Amino acid sequence: MENTQLTIADLASIHSIIEAASQRGAFRANELTQVGAVYDKLSAFLQAAQAQVEAAQAGSEPETPQAQGEQNA
Repeated sequence: MENTQLTIADLASIHSIIEAASQRGAFRANELTQVGAVYDKLSAFLQAAQAQVEAAQAGSEPETPQAQGEQNA
């Protein structure tokens, strides 16, 4: 496999795709809870990542958002 990494930009694109699909009625009613839960987690992760970028630009770095199960080395 060539490029198997996800970037913050990729995650932001997924966030937008979920929004568009939801607005267009792409999900069944019984799927909405799961879709909403993933969307909320993704939103929180992206907000934390944005806060990290802003803090880095201001000269301080908050804790890095991590995927579940990922540990600091």
